[in-house]
Amino acid sequence: MAGIYIHIPFCRKRCIYCAFYSTLKADAMQRYTGCVCRELELRGHEIADGAPYTVYFGGGTPSCLSLSQLERIVEATYIITHGNVSEMTVECNPDDLSAQYAAGLRSMGFNRISMGIQTFNDHILEFLGRRHDCARAIEAVRNCRNAGFDNISIDLMYGLPGQTLEIQRCDLETATRLDVQHISSYCLSFEEGSPLWKLKQQNRVVPSDDDLCRDMYLAMCDHLHAHGFEHYEISNFCRPGFHSRHNSSYWNGTPYLGIGPSAHSFNGKCRRWNVSDLEMYMSGIEKVSQSEPEPDSIAESEVLTHDDTVNENIMLSLRTVNGLDLQKHAERFGPAELTRLEKEAGPLLEAGFLKLSDGNLIIPEEQWFVSDGTISSLFV
Repeated sequence: MAGIYIHIPFCRKRCIYCAFYSTLKADAMQRYTGCVCRELELRGHEIADGAPYTVYFGGGTPSCLSLSQLERIVEATYIITHGNVSEMTVECNPDDLSAQYAAGLRSMGFNRISMGIQTFNDHILEFLGRRHDCARAIEAVRNCRNAGFDNISIDLMYGLPGQTLEIQRCDLETATRLDVQHISSYCLSFEEGSPLWKLKQQNRVVPSDDDLCRDMYLAMCDHLHAHGFEHYEISNFCRPGFHSRHNSSYWNGTPYLGIGPSAHSFNGKCRRWNVSDLEMYMSGIEKVSQSEPEPDSIAESEVLTHDDTVNENIMLSLRTVNGLDLQKHAERFGPAELTRLEKEAGPLLEAGFLKLSDGNLIIPEEQWFVSDGTISSLFV
């Protein structure tokens, strides 16, 4: 499995918590579509043959593009993957998912929808700057199902200003009544530079305290387990068989190709990232001649050190329900590294922050909310 991530940086309205690279320049969409297709053409050789591939359209808001623009990019991905795509996901805003738009996405080959709902509480949605309300979100899910999507993922957030355990319970009950196949849920973070971060700096917003956020996390785990969801990664829950294949490739170290401004790529040894500037990206792509194999002017890269690779394997593995396979870790990095890791893990095992199961080092679900400290303490 190899992954292709395509960044669509456009938004019609910027949410107050967002710090991802995005732009409101709608007049650049057609030009951008051509540049993405060109970068796919230029860099298609970087992904290994043999697939199947996963393709993920993220953003920004990919559903800002017209169906014809998306279809051009889809066709470009099919050329480099030879049509051998097992999962093709598109992130959408509920407000964009009319019955016609959802049907168009399905007809061009998308088989998975990821919808940013965040909450079903209208007052909080308005505060966050979301374009949809609860009724529109519910309608969007139904439109996707009627269009033939049987793999629908929604994003929820907790720890939101004004959100109580009761409001979160209503969110979870609404989500499970919609019978979606996948739920990603994230604790609100105050990203530096975002409008929300500025409100916090001005003492106009008070973050939810850690105890409340932990209670929300555990309540979410209990609710989703009771409704048949598997908790397969810190922030991700799915019906059996409906895990995100594309995102799982990030966690198991599979190479992936990132297309578009700010997109990252990884080939197993080297990490590359494109410039986080729309005009610089498009100008750079357009200047590449047929004689130049890669648009190096739009990207930077680094070769991971041995320690970087060890730490990434630890971090990514411990984010998942399967944890870190100690035998494979030793085979990859040597017996000395395994000895070091086991020594560091000892006190954490005794304290209950880690457990050992069938040769795998695992963070128990009830400790996932505070897992950052556990993971970092195991680094080289």
